[in-house]
This record gives sequence, structure tokens and C-alpha cells, in this order.
Amino acid sequence: MFQSYEQIFSKRADAYQKAMELYPAARQREFQLVVEHADLNAADVICDAPSGGGYLRDYLPTDIKRYLAVETAPDFTGHCPLGEHDRIIHSPLDNIAIENSSVDVCINLAGSHHLEDKSRFFREAMRILKPGGRLVIADAEKGTRVDRFLNEFVDQHNSMGHEGIFLDDSTAAEISSCGLAVHSDELIDFPWAFETGNDIGTFCKLLFGIDLAEADAVLAGTEDILGYMPGPGKINLAWSLRYIVAIKS
Repeated sequence: MFQSYEQIFSKRADAYQKAMELYPAARQREFQLVVEHADLNAADVICDAPSGGGYLRDYLPTDIKRYLAVETAPDFTGHCPLGEHDRIIHSPLDNIAIENSSVDVCINLAGSHHLEDKSRFFREAMRILKPGGRLVIADAEKGTRVDRFLNEFVDQHNSMGHEGIFLDDSTAAEISSCGLAVHSDELIDFPWAFETGNDIGTFCKLLFGIDLAEADAVLAGTEDILGYMPGPGKINLAWSLRYIVAIKS
């Protein structure tokens, strides 16, 4: 049975947070790519939905006007770093507690695959964005190695399962049907960077709530399904996400 984002991370938030604390640079390129696609300006108000532990905040320019961390799982938000004008908002993604036309950029990083009906979130993004505002979606693409790792290996070795509803051929049209104009849409390969293979096994075990396999078995699963690629670490796990930018006219 499909479980909501809130149900999943009410149980997994602590392990996820521990993974990010132990290996804060592992997903650096993933966050950098989101910021690059967002094309930020100093005066922008940024909505990060879902925000998790607010990991994106550290990658935003220091002069960003305001960061709004929207999160449905309250267990995450105690870890969220906040600037003077930032705010945490506990809110469902299909009914975000933000005023109409008040946000310059809405970012959804690796969260949309937990939504059964993504169009409800896309319509909310349309509502809260200012004219000319940008929606940035980054998530796994259906049929990729990341899909296979998450929906097969993680699903098998996580007692809660993993049934990600990943981006596919219908996603861009679905965004457009909600009134947003798709500006760019690309699948990007990038590394998750680590010092050792043991670090990969530990990180993925914690991040994905893998409680039915030890770290060495998780490492073997990543080697078999994902493989490695060049990158800044001593060992770099191959990862990929589809990055979509849509604009409100």
C-alpha cells in the first residue's frame, strides 16, 4: 500500500538526518544543480517544499531575501537552519499555507515521487508563485538505474517498502496543464561523493531507511545497480535526477 510522505518520514526522519550529518558533502552536486536551475536573485523569496531538514538552505546565496521551509513531517524541521527572515511552515504539499502570488521560486527536490497526485502540488506551486516565478522539480526518472535501485533494492530491504512514483513522459504535460510553461527539462547524471565504499553503504542504509540489510550488502547493491563515475570524492556513486524548470506567466 502506498504510504504518504508524512507517514514515511515520521518514522525515517532521524535516520535520514543522521546520514546527512555524517556525510554533508555527499549530495553536494545534487543541491548545486537545483540552485543553478533556479537562477536565483538576491531579492527572491524561496519556497522549499518539502524541505526535509532544510539541507538546501546552505547552498543558497547568502543574500537571498527569504527562505520558506515547507515540511509535512515535523520530525525533520528541528534540524532546519534558519536565517533572520526565514520561516518553517508545517503544511501539506497540496494545500500550502502560503499566500497567493508571494513566492519567486518554488523548489521540490527528491520529494515529488512520494506524491500520488503530483498535479495537486503543481497547482499549489502555480498559486503561490508570483508572475514570472519559477518552479524547479528534481527527482528520479522512471526506468533509470535510480528507479531500479529505489523501487527494487530499497523496496526489498526496507520494512516499509519503497514505491516511488517517478517522473515520466507525462510529467511535463501535467505541469503545463496546471498553467505553468515548461522552460527546460533534462536528465542529468552526477556523483554522490564519498571517501570509502563503507561510507556509501552506511549513507544509503540510513538515508533510505534500509533496515533489512547491513551496510556491506547495501554497498553491493549500489555497485550492482548504480555503479561509479568520476567526481570530487575518492569514490563517487553514480546518481541521476531529472531537472524541470517551469515558469508562471
